Amino acid sequence: MKRFGILTRYLLPLAAFGFTLPSQAEVDGSMAFALDSIWNLERPSVSQISDSFSSKTSKSGTTYRASAHNTPDYLIHGEEAASVLYRYKRFNATQSLWGDLPRLDMEHTRLLELSMPKKRYLAFSGPGKGLFSVTDWQRYSFLHVVDVSTPSAPVYYPLLADAYLGERVLGRLAGSPTLNYARLVPSELDAVGDPSAYEVSLYALNRKGLEPVMQDGHPLAYALTREAGTWEIAPIQATPVTDAQDQAKRPFTATALRVAPPAAPQVEANAQ
Repeated sequence: MKRFGILTRYLLPLAAFGFTLPSQAEVDGSMAFALDSIWNLERPSVSQISDSFSSKTSKSGTTYRASAHNTPDYLIHGEEAASVLYRYKRFNATQSLWGDLPRLDMEHTRLLELSMPKKRYLAFSGPGKGLFSVTDWQRYSFLHVVDVSTPSAPVYYPLLADAYLGERVLGRLAGSPTLNYARLVPSELDAVGDPSAYEVSLYALNRKGLEPVMQDGHPLAYALTREAGTWEIAPIQATPVTDAQDQAKRPFTATALRVAPPAAPQVEANAQ
């Protein structure tokens, strides 16, 4: 993928939305620009609370805490476990709807605040440790979002981003009362095994959890496709690769499923 810095014509629009790039990211500018078009310039207000955390080790594990008050903590405990803590609530930070998540690399993690009318979210955004800190796995990053609009009843969403997109997968669809999430699933791979197309499914971060966004009776979705080195996005009405992956309960790290195209209709020869 091209480094974002060489595509300066996309830098100012993205900066205007309040999003910053980690120095190690390798975001393709045309991909970021294409994905950003989904939100129709209605991004929530985004601010960085902290990019560094103090750590304290105890019998329960190592707790990472920002200096700001009333913000979540990140707790590493056990051999591979991690939790997000907010007030008196504790959430499992290594499980998601689409497979196990790694622990965050807290040295490169940021704590963000995303605000919109009547809604406030706090989110850890960062890369993973272990397998996700090497080779192509680095394209993934992880988002631990807590809806703190009602502080006594926080709602937690463990999310992931592909293609170095980070928090750009979070936004607000036109007229949406909640934060939205764009989930990317590779649908095609190129000759060297890199994703050359994605199915993009849209979700709302509702009080009961993630819910697909519906439009005209079907889930709202897009095809994100690389053509001649540039990423293009277009609406679609079906996500066969995503559906097959979910039905097979394959984790997000699984190789993109090959879904056979529908068979061509049989045409009977006219009777002579």
